Amino acid sequence: METSKITIREVALKAKVSIATVSRFINNPSALKEGNRQRVEKAVKELNYQPMAFAQRLAGGKVNTYGLIIPGYEGVFFSFYALEIIRDTAAAFDAKGIDLHLHIYWNHDSFRASLVDGVVFADILGNEKQLRRLVAENIPVVVMNRRIEESDTSCVWVDNVKGAYDAVEFLIRHGHKKIAHLAGDLNTQCAVERVEGYKKALEKNSISIRPEYIVKTNFSRKEAREQLKVLFDGKDLPTAIFCCSDEVACEVLAFAEEKKIVVPKDLSVIGFDDNPYCIFGDLMLTTVRQPLRKMAATAADILKDLVDRKGGVQKISLEPELVVRDTVSFV
Repeated sequence: METSKITIREVALKAKVSIATVSRFINNPSALKEGNRQRVEKAVKELNYQPMAFAQRLAGGKVNTYGLIIPGYEGVFFSFYALEIIRDTAAAFDAKGIDLHLHIYWNHDSFRASLVDGVVFADILGNEKQLRRLVAENIPVVVMNRRIEESDTSCVWVDNVKGAYDAVEFLIRHGHKKIAHLAGDLNTQCAVERVEGYKKALEKNSISIRPEYIVKTNFSRKEAREQLKVLFDGKDLPTAIFCCSDEVACEVLAFAEEKKIVVPKDLSVIGFDDNPYCIFGDLMLTTVRQPLRKMAATAADILKDLVDRKGGVQKISLEPELVVRDTVSFV
């Protein structure tokens, strides 16, 4: 038969299964019972059926395309992290002559593994099953921005505990003891670790941890504004705030300006990210710089080695850097 005339219906007839079963095999082989999977795989090989790039993968070849999966969430297309990761990962792939296949995960695993040689996850947030599915299908994967404990999964992440610790330690060295933390979404590993680093710095310096000084913003400027209203409605006000992100820090600066709170004279502020879009007037934000470009490049290197079968599982932690600018002063 000419391969150009082979249809999914002919594959189904030869394998003695339904068309839906063949379709599931193309998109997610592990979802089939072993007997059906073997019959469909045999029929596909014998008929040389080629649904786009799938046959190349089946024959042991490569499609020269890597996937980048980003968990979908409100504001993902305005997220500094997401946009930087897309740009930096695309650049890292392009430098290797690899095409990028971008996929946003919206609470439903519709990713077609047959289209790629391997996958980089920008993070894992609600799509743990998707990661496990691809690992079970022997698709090379690398996870960014999160430590993965399982021994069969490579990952590269930023040491958020150290970044937060260094930021709060810097505030303490400037005489601050009343330090609040505007935390991120505590469903994310990075936000939890930044809280951990904040607490560790206070504990090391024998400063009491005050629960009312730790407030959750979900990385949202709107939620940050609401929490700031509550925080500054009290009598024992903080002299410094460590923020989960630069965007949240910029909301603190805007709030302070409106309330005639002078930064850094009356209130010191530190962000996290080193987002170039978060420059507030004449004030340059002191922040923790995440090595996002290095993280993307490292993930691309690991994935290529896995795809080329030149390397095994790697777990790499990258150090952030405290960038001192204008928004911290002594008390």
